[in-house]
Amino acid sequence: MKDIIYQEALTGDNKVKIGILIYVGSGDPVRHLHEAVHLYVQNEGYNEFIDANMDNPWIRVIIKGINDMEQQPFNPERHHL
Repeated sequence: MKDIIYQEALTGDNKVKIGILIYVGSGDPVRHLHEAVHLYVQNEGYNEFIDANMDNPWIRVIIKGINDMEQQPFNPERHHL
């Protein structure tokens, strides 16, 4: 997995983990990332986000614990980057 770059973020209470896997090799990114995701999540439940149009097949975002996050109605005045 030398062609995979990994970044991780945890919520303050460590309930939610976000892993970002980026393929930087010259082969098929889909095949390599599929294998990397399998190794990363093992037997844990997770949500995976892939570019809908596959315009960027070099990145996968994995979230563990998404169902444990606080849910609230979306308010564009409060919820933004």
